[in-house]
Amino acid sequence: MLQQIVDNTSTVIYVKDCHFHYILVNSRFEQLFGVSRREIVGKTDFDLFSPEMATGFRDNDERVVETGAILECEEVAPHADGPHTYISVKFPLRNEVGSVVAVAGISTDISDRINARREIESLRRRYESILSSAGDGICGLDNQGRVTFVNPAVERLLGYAPEELLGKCRKSFVINRTGEPMECPVTAVMSGGEARQVSDAEFRCRDGSIIPVEYVATPLREDGDTVGAVVAFRDVRARIELVKAEHEMRAARAVQMALYPKCDPTLAGFDISGVTHPSSLTSGDYYDYIPGPDGSLTVVVGDVSGHGLGPALEMVETRASLRTILSYETEMSKVLQRLNKVLANDLPDGMFVTLFAVRIDPNRRVIQYASAGHQANILFHSDEVTQLNSTGTVLGVFDAATYENSREIPLQPGDLIVLATDGIMEQNSGHRSPEGPTNLFGWTGTMESVRRNQHLSASQILVRLCEDVREFAAGSPQKDDVTAVIIKVL
Repeated sequence: MLQQIVDNTSTVIYVKDCHFHYILVNSRFEQLFGVSRREIVGKTDFDLFSPEMATGFRDNDERVVETGAILECEEVAPHADGPHTYISVKFPLRNEVGSVVAVAGISTDISDRINARREIESLRRRYESILSSAGDGICGLDNQGRVTFVNPAVERLLGYAPEELLGKCRKSFVINRTGEPMECPVTAVMSGGEARQVSDAEFRCRDGSIIPVEYVATPLREDGDTVGAVVAFRDVRARIELVKAEHEMRAARAVQMALYPKCDPTLAGFDISGVTHPSSLTSGDYYDYIPGPDGSLTVVVGDVSGHGLGPALEMVETRASLRTILSYETEMSKVLQRLNKVLANDLPDGMFVTLFAVRIDPNRRVIQYASAGHQANILFHSDEVTQLNSTGTVLGVFDAATYENSREIPLQPGDLIVLATDGIMEQNSGHRSPEGPTNLFGWTGTMESVRRNQHLSASQILVRLCEDVREFAAGSPQKDDVTAVIIKVL
């Protein structure tokens, strides 16, 4: 019966005499190491295992014989799939007078347990790495609301070292929501509720300052019971500032759009129309119609370098200054010279304005222009295209810059004057040409579009021009503000 019990256990059982020869092994030993109990009698570990393993077994057996005490130790034995780790309990066997006559051992394979422990440790390190690398603050709470763990982001966001929070109540840093008073979401979660998301909370930092946060409280459950919660939170100050800045940009856009012409002008013998399409909320492009006391009309198109709110504000200044100067100065070259002095004193370093201003005399049916680094084109009724080149440098760079007036250009019915900004000229097609560089719409594409549609009204020509630019872009994003004015002679 004893032999049956020994043979039917999953552990390895063996007995060796005081010279460490095997006397007895059980069936599990036979199965694992491929030797029968009859064959093993009289053999030692050095007959069965590698010298390194056998030496380890012998050292432990000698300690039992020498001390007469029970020994518990870890040992490694060979298996078909590689070495396995055993926990061995070795103890002395004594005769009737108490002398040690043999060493018995019971060894249990703990490889699966060790592998599981290693896997758990690997998972723990992995989760700790994830928690450490997370940008959000993460802390664990027990069912009393005490902090059980925090990740490094908590210290970065709130200034508390981990040891300052562990074991402390969450109320050390969690403050009531900024909205209407109600049950604390964390309390609700720890009382058995589901996960709660809060977007209007405030947390207290170590230095006493308060930061706005949003957080998610998730219950921790074991066997169906809530034993705590995990709170993951993030600082939303940057988001609030971004929303505030966006609101300010929208307000600036509303102001800026109000400064653009409300409608196209009415001028005898001319059909004039303008359009602008900002690439962002605000625009650095500018176009305007400014009537003169003598019945003339000055049409202006300008472009402030750069993008965003800064150029938009400078566009507003350019418009206001130009209108003021035109109220007392009629010669276009002097107008640009005075405007340049104003802008040279006000524009930030590196910023400049290009501008084309053309004065239309409807009675004499002539135009005269002055330009600061900006070009325009005329498509005459004869189908000839003439380029209207700049008559001076860009505005706002050299305060002593001078500008010239163009000669007077007579007009006839069917002539078309095209004013446009770089947003049209520099729109790329999104495809590379065989030579390599990206194709640009340019003045060539602009004038081809105008020529195809010259039989239409000025506003319809602009619509077709914008459509052609978008088609040319083939989905490529608009990178610059688009502004154009068409002056058609009737």
